[in-house]
Amino acid sequence: MHRNHQFRSFVMFAMLAACVLSIAATAVVPSAWAQNPQTQGVPYPPGQYPPGQRPQPVAVQCQSTLTDRISADAGRRVSLNLDTQNSYSVGNGRQGIRGRLRYGIGPPATWRTGTYDCIVNLRQNRVERATYTPRANSGGWPGGPGIPGGPGFPGGPGGPGVGNYPRVRVDTSGRGSFNTRSFANVRITRGWVDSTGRPSVSLSGSGFKVTFYGVVERTDGNREFTMRITGSDRGNAQGSAQVRLNRDRNEVEMINLNGRMGRDNFSGNFGR
Repeated sequence: MHRNHQFRSFVMFAMLAACVLSIAATAVVPSAWAQNPQTQGVPYPPGQYPPGQRPQPVAVQCQSTLTDRISADAGRRVSLNLDTQNSYSVGNGRQGIRGRLRYGIGPPATWRTGTYDCIVNLRQNRVERATYTPRANSGGWPGGPGIPGGPGFPGGPGGPGVGNYPRVRVDTSGRGSFNTRSFANVRITRGWVDSTGRPSVSLSGSGFKVTFYGVVERTDGNREFTMRITGSDRGNAQGSAQVRLNRDRNEVEMINLNGRMGRDNFSGNFGR
């Protein structure tokens, strides 16, 4: 009889302890979510992403990409603000945001205005598309049109890259390859360079074409330059592009690319 009483007491104690642990676990989960809030209404459970790779808010990613693109179009580094942020669903794990923006290099009262539309792939944590209108240009800024080395201008304090690189729009047939995890050893038959406005470098062949945009950071002032890649027509990208033109600067002699596009590393080359 005494042993049965002890056994019943032990069972009741075990059941009570299990209830207490269950209640404590339920209370801890909301606390963890409070420290890791949702981004733009899309949940990112703790532990889903590696340390240091937590997704950025949709608006922050779009603002960063738009700042790079407008700076490249304007020929100087601009500050940018998204005045309105209207979210919309695109589907397939993507989130869109659109609205009005302002950008400039002086007091906010002098900034230019426009509208934007941006789509972010939430699963891959990258900007798939970012457009704005009207397109920025290098004219009409304080201090005159694009003075190399001046404040806010190419090569100067606050300006993106250098300003004395060759301005050309050329494409040339040749041979090369392009590689990523998604596109293995694509045969390239043509190289493209357009540095007349927003600098871009493209590779194409066999029904495939990829274009990278960026800021020219080094040049020999004649027919060679290195572009820091800040984006692509396939979404977010970072890396470097080296370009060499022929002596007459009407053909592409060489293109070398390497960097990261989304979550994939990429490399590409082209030779005349």
